[in-house]
Amino acid sequence: MSRRMEIEEDEMSLDNLSDREASTKMSVPTTTEEHNLKVRRRNVVIESGVNLDQTVDKIVDSESGVLALVRMSDSTRAWYNSVIPRIPDIADFSLSVGKQNGMFSCKDDSSLSDGDFGDIVPLTDRERIKIKVIRGSIVNPDLTLGELRLLGCSSEGLVNDDIRRVLWPKLLRLSEENSLPVNGLKTIQDCVPNDVYQQILKDVARSGSHISQNATEPEIESFHEQLAQLICWVLHRHSTLNYYQGYNDIAATVLIVMGLEKALNVLEAISLEFLERFMERTMEKVNQELFFIFALLERVHPSLLEHLENVELFPHFALAEYTTWYAHKYAENRRLLHRLFDYFLGSPPLMPLYLSTVIVAHRATEIFNTTPDMGHTHQVLCKLPDDLPFEALLVEAKTLYRKYPPESITNDVREYDRKRKCKEQEWKTRAEASRQEREKQRQLRIVKSTPRIPYRIRNYKTITVVTILALGLYAYLKTSSGLN
Repeated sequence: MSRRMEIEEDEMSLDNLSDREASTKMSVPTTTEEHNLKVRRRNVVIESGVNLDQTVDKIVDSESGVLALVRMSDSTRAWYNSVIPRIPDIADFSLSVGKQNGMFSCKDDSSLSDGDFGDIVPLTDRERIKIKVIRGSIVNPDLTLGELRLLGCSSEGLVNDDIRRVLWPKLLRLSEENSLPVNGLKTIQDCVPNDVYQQILKDVARSGSHISQNATEPEIESFHEQLAQLICWVLHRHSTLNYYQGYNDIAATVLIVMGLEKALNVLEAISLEFLERFMERTMEKVNQELFFIFALLERVHPSLLEHLENVELFPHFALAEYTTWYAHKYAENRRLLHRLFDYFLGSPPLMPLYLSTVIVAHRATEIFNTTPDMGHTHQVLCKLPDDLPFEALLVEAKTLYRKYPPESITNDVREYDRKRKCKEQEWKTRAEASRQEREKQRQLRIVKSTPRIPYRIRNYKTITVVTILALGLYAYLKTSSGLN
């Protein structure tokens, strides 16, 4: 019998869970890179002229096979091709929540196992209930896209990677029919600029934290090879997308969950729908979007915002978590990271900034107790604790988004960004004045210094004096002997 999940305004809950159990959440305080055409690092130059928040969905052009961006509402039918996906029975994975058997599913290398070297973690009672909710919901032929998104956003997410392999493509409006044949992956690196490929290799080599410590050397090498192929494939397909450091972390997460062949279209769709701003030639839009954190803190925790402004700290401490969907920080905690991806795939593109805001507000006491200067505060905010109550924080972020949607605070975001530019100009002016003062003092020291006689000149002077004295003595002696 089919079963539907209601989209609630105040919280995301599980069917058949008690209200007390399902609605546990923490309230927000009420007082409250150098770059080229294809490679871009996080420490890029900030520019103006930003157009904020472009939320879009996509479909696949049947003729070209290229994803085209269109808007999809929550009321859209989830099963657009009338094919209801099949979710494995709970008995098939009840003891393997940590199993990552989609990681190495590339058919080109039969020597690899299924990548089953994740930790074996028993399902909790809540997870079992959530799986039943998912299985009961998706059999409904009239399930909407909003209800499908809610399955991923609500408590426990999609629970298991076996379910994610089925539903992530559906959340991205992909289907088996849309899958393109994969050819030439072994030489795909030849299709991107060499400097880009070299940077990808460096970042891929640093992606080891995504792999279990039990992985063998051949598995690690295969993972690195597949990850580089996956990234190069997307960049080759879309020449307007520029690689940035951190993209490898998102790609690694998709690869681990989906396996290489399915990951190709999934990463492509994620890149076009959610990451396109990060993959422009500059980070200008992203650097302005970060000020959503300040605009939101002004409303939920003004005293904390005042503290951050007093230490002259900008919200760029959240850049890495925003552009990687926390995949860099929580790479070793797959259970949490994959659950966050469930949440972001079912949310608007700016949702990670709302999550960053509630995390900062949640850590207010820790921030207030930190030495009140830019360096110490930035260091604390860049290091996220491992024990954050994420399920409660995700509920807060969703509530905050409904209360203050991006369009309602865009003007404030622009104003904060304008203040940032003024402050940066002030710092540049101060630095230039300091440089000129140092140069002036250096010139004064040169003028005041006593000129010294060069070594050779001193020697010549000594020789001259000695010669004169010798001649005088000789003349005296000569004269004295003549008189005698």
